[in-house]
Amino acid sequence: MKRRSKTGSVSNRTARKDGLPPAERAELRRQGAKAAVRGEEGDVNPMNAQPNRPSSTGECSDVWQSRKDAWQEGHDAQSRNDERSEALPPKRDSKDEH
Repeated sequence: MKRRSKTGSVSNRTARKDGLPPAERAELRRQGAKAAVRGEEGDVNPMNAQPNRPSSTGECSDVWQSRKDAWQEGHDAQSRNDERSEALPPKRDSKDEH
């Protein structure tokens, strides 16, 4: 009986159509959100740094764009969350009303 050969790691088989494994996408989103919490602007996306660009890494520009987008998605989501929180009036505790 002939064995099937493996054609890539587990993470490659579970990658989305954009080429990023779900765990990597989640990590990049988390890093973007943390940057927003620290007060960093969205234009500090580390994927824009020259050492992380396809011309330096040799990776496919589509995969790089997916990574860049994932970080930005996390940053934007956290920023929207922060803006909503600031817009809400402070919660009043029932003890304050007595």
